[in-house]
Amino acid sequence: MSFELFVPGRLCLLGEHSDWAGGFRTSNPEIPLGATIVVGTGTEGLHAVCQPHPDSLILYSTSDTGEKIGPYECKMELSELLKAAKAGGFFSYACGVAYSILLNHDVKGMEIHNDVTTLPIKKGLSSSAATCVLVARAFSTAYDLKLTTRGEMDYAYRGEILTPSKCGRMDQACAYGSKPVILSYDGDMVDVRELIVAEPIHLVVADLNGGKDTVAILKKLQQAYPFPTCETHEGLHHLLGHINQDIIKRAVTAISRGEILKLAELYQEAQSAFDTFAGAACPEQLTAPLLHSTLEHPGLKEYIFAGKGVGSQGDGTVQFLCKNEAAQAKVLQIVKKEINLTCFKITIPVSDSLKNEDEDEGEVEDEEKKCAIA
Repeated sequence: MSFELFVPGRLCLLGEHSDWAGGFRTSNPEIPLGATIVVGTGTEGLHAVCQPHPDSLILYSTSDTGEKIGPYECKMELSELLKAAKAGGFFSYACGVAYSILLNHDVKGMEIHNDVTTLPIKKGLSSSAATCVLVARAFSTAYDLKLTTRGEMDYAYRGEILTPSKCGRMDQACAYGSKPVILSYDGDMVDVRELIVAEPIHLVVADLNGGKDTVAILKKLQQAYPFPTCETHEGLHHLLGHINQDIIKRAVTAISRGEILKLAELYQEAQSAFDTFAGAACPEQLTAPLLHSTLEHPGLKEYIFAGKGVGSQGDGTVQFLCKNEAAQAKVLQIVKKEINLTCFKITIPVSDSLKNEDEDEGEVEDEEKKCAIA
């Protein structure tokens, strides 16, 4: 029997690259913990129809431009799946996850038709991680594996690192959907906590239509780890370590208090530090002229508090922190019509726990009014 699944991408608000940096603590405990603030991309993601298959992994994909890719078929055998994952290529991520699932569970095959993709591909929004989570969730659903969200995230990560990709653990946070989360990274350990949001956060995310090479960025930055060998490497350790920890700590406080202006200041501080230290380590990819010219576009200044790069950064994707909902709509219009970029909005709502408190307070006030009238 077939079933439908949807997995969004993920947007890293702050802390990019600190996930894999924190992973190097297994080799160098002096490296500070990594930390990121991440949220799902809402309705932008991968839609798929899935069903069990007797003996193979069969994949059909659709790009964000509507291009049909596949079918691709790989036998559900450990040796074949591992070979396909390590070979790289478009479907290698799915094969890596299927291998990891098969290694630990008594499952057969899977047929996945990714018929609609609304998430920009290779733009720092974790389309590959969304694919990995989608595959893990498909197997869990079809074979009643009862994987938790953390379990899906773990299998997605295991699958992705079998490919030539050198990603960190942050990307698989798309498994948490639209909930904003704080992740901390200590070697192979990941701690995930839901973020308390006191005021809505209005974001616009835009594809810069530029060229960036995530593999090249990661290769260059990871040369500084686990042990720095020059001043540039030491600067990168400082950026992804103590600077990032301090920014994340203050951002969590600002978001939990509804201090959006303070969050905007931290966006600017984080981007400036990234340009200084990461830019020095990989100037050919991280000078990012398109990113910075878009951030400085005069038509946007009236409507945004701040903006910064996304994911591995470079000229891939930009995020704008808008002043309010009306400003968010205006930014969408300007980005589409004046700057000619594809974009979408993400609104992070007030946490349910705080909404419930407001509702309870409202009920108390109503009761007090009734008593006063009586």
